[in-house]
Amino acid sequence: MAMPALKLDPNEAVARRPRLQIVKPGTRNLSAHKAPRQTASRAHTAAKEVFVLFAVVVGVVALLGVGRVWLSVQAAQASIDASELRREIKQERYRGDMLEIQQSALATPSRIQAIAGTTMGMAPATTVSYLDIRGDSPATAPVDADVAASQRRSDDLLVRVMDAAADEAQVLLVGDVGLVSSQ
Repeated sequence: MAMPALKLDPNEAVARRPRLQIVKPGTRNLSAHKAPRQTASRAHTAAKEVFVLFAVVVGVVALLGVGRVWLSVQAAQASIDASELRREIKQERYRGDMLEIQQSALATPSRIQAIAGTTMGMAPATTVSYLDIRGDSPATAPVDADVAASQRRSDDLLVRVMDAAADEAQVLLVGDVGLVSSQ
C-alpha cells in the first residue's frame, strides 16, 4: 500500500525542456541572443544605479558627520576662548581696583600736607587772601600809573610763585606714585 513518491508524466517532461533551434554556421539569430543580454544589461544598469545611490547616501551621511564634529570643535574652542576672556577681565578688574586704592592712598590731604611741609618747607597759612583774577570786575577810581604798574608786577609775581608751587607738588606726587608702583 505504498504510493509512488513522484508521478512522472512523459508529456510534462517534454514541455519543460527549452526550445532549441539549430543555427547554421556563419549566421546569427539575433532575436534569440538579444533577450538574455538585454535582461542582463538591464540588471547590470539597475545594480549600478543602486550602487551610485548608496554611495551618494553614504557620502552625504559622512559629510554630515564631519560637519557635526567640526561644529563641536568650534563650540569647544569658543568655550575655551570665553573662559580665557573671563579670566583676563577678572585680572584687569582686580588690577583696576588696586590702582584705585593706590590713588586714594596717595591723594589723601594729610599725605600731601606732609610732603609739602617736609620737601618744600610749606606750613599752613596764617591769613587767607582771595584774588579776583577775572577781568570783569567793576572799574575803580583812577590810580597813578606807577601804582598800577607795581600792582601788576606783584600780581604777576604771585601768579608765578603759585604756578611753581603747584608744579613742584605735582612732580613730588608723580614721583611718589612712580616709586610705589615700581615696588
